[in-house]
Amino acid sequence: MKRFIQKSMVLLYIAFFTLKINAQNTPPSCVITYPHCNAYFMQGTEVTIRVYATDLGGTSANGTVSKVEFFKDDVKIGEASTATSNTYSFLWTSVPAGTYRITAKATENANSFSSSAGVIVTVGSEAVKSAGLSAGKGKYLANVNGYNRTDFLKYWNGVTAENSCKWGSVEANRDVMNWTDADKTYNFAKNNHLSFRYHALVWGSQYPAWIKNLSPADFQAEMEEYMAAIAKRFPLIDQIDVLNENMYLNSWNKQEHAEGTPYFRAGLGGPGVTGYDWAIWLFEKARFYFPNAKLVMNDFELETNSAGLNEMLAVIKVLRDRGLIDGIGTQAHYFNLDGTAPSTVQNALNAMAKSGLPIYVTELDMKGSPATEAGQQSKYKALFPVYWNHPAVAGITFWGYVEGTTWAAGTGLLNADATERSAMSWIKSYMESLPDVGYPFKDSGGPNGISPFIDNQVFRVYPNPATSGKVTIENISGEKINSIEVIDIQGKLVKTVIPDNKNIEIEVSDLKKGMYFLRVLRKNAVLDKKLIIL
Repeated sequence: MKRFIQKSMVLLYIAFFTLKINAQNTPPSCVITYPHCNAYFMQGTEVTIRVYATDLGGTSANGTVSKVEFFKDDVKIGEASTATSNTYSFLWTSVPAGTYRITAKATENANSFSSSAGVIVTVGSEAVKSAGLSAGKGKYLANVNGYNRTDFLKYWNGVTAENSCKWGSVEANRDVMNWTDADKTYNFAKNNHLSFRYHALVWGSQYPAWIKNLSPADFQAEMEEYMAAIAKRFPLIDQIDVLNENMYLNSWNKQEHAEGTPYFRAGLGGPGVTGYDWAIWLFEKARFYFPNAKLVMNDFELETNSAGLNEMLAVIKVLRDRGLIDGIGTQAHYFNLDGTAPSTVQNALNAMAKSGLPIYVTELDMKGSPATEAGQQSKYKALFPVYWNHPAVAGITFWGYVEGTTWAAGTGLLNADATERSAMSWIKSYMESLPDVGYPFKDSGGPNGISPFIDNQVFRVYPNPATSGKVTIENISGEKINSIEVIDIQGKLVKTVIPDNKNIEIEVSDLKKGMYFLRVLRKNAVLDKKLIIL
């Protein structure tokens, strides 16, 4: 594994720095949003790969993505040319046991391209263990720490170390590193195949005091030493907050979000020609040391401060031009959300999506207005679906969940005795109401939740093989079918049908002869069947 990851680091670093980039043409974004690094699947089943790719967010005029190619250990396994809300999907079928590095390559209409960060996945003989409220619902729901709670996997399927990965916690004394609690969180994620977010690489709070008087050369050397240590110790990081709370020109009080950020700006090279040369240096180094992690810029008040958001987007634009960033992180804390309307959040998410990057909700919590149990539930009812349903949002991390242990009183979703508050009861009910799309962490029928097809119990397909222009799908069970997808043998989604009655006809005369998969998505199951066209 170690040799495998080291090799992939070198290959991806070369790929990123041979991007076909020039001053007139920003490369498209290319980010694998599913599966996550450290995901596990059962051999012989199917793995859905989802890639967020768009030509938005750079300096050059927006183009269009012409195709996304999918790779396993640098060998092409498929291609997609159509997207749903900038997400391109591929179904990798009959996956054999082993450890693999998945990547993707997005090409736009002017032939500029970029490659994704890698995703390391393991495929074995055991069935996937369901984890979290969002198992099978299409996105992750994560929280902090995890190793210290026996109920963590009941609710969550991703983890962030709340404080123990911050530089000040790790290296309070120069060249003396303390990884004790960071190791506990990472190993908990690794052993349970959860996604692991590293929070945070550069943050102008909770940083070592000894960095203040370093020369730029020494500052950069120490920064690289810290990155190298993280990369060696935690090779399966899925996301990393490379730059946290950088806003300072247009913040709510016109002051630094984090008082120590000026030390980093000066120490990492200053504004330079672009105005953000120091950030370019930082993300270039992060790309080198973390080739299998998604690089994120994270901040707060993005929902309520359009000028501040634009300040963040200006930095992202410079990084997008160089293919150096994979996500925009919004902390989504109670002090920005409790008094905010759903329409305001929706508009802010739309603006964040103009970065051309997937959005990661990184530190969600709410107290409610008023800050009561009923008020908290009401606020989650109003705002949580706005985040969850936005097509650019790849997943949501909550910032604690047990009252008395969260960073701010009144933000817990469980009481101190582990009983559920009303907001948690509502979140559970909401997640249960969502259609089952088969991932992530689906335990029925394998990792993607594809159950065996039984003709006389669920639905019938005829004629099959099909020789005429249409096939009929008869819904025998009477349960509502949300959608039907036709997927070709390479895993490419070629057709989606939204049914409006019991018998659904699908036009297939426009499809080439061969074998296809019909994927039927219902509320609590994803079923599939082979379709032959002669």
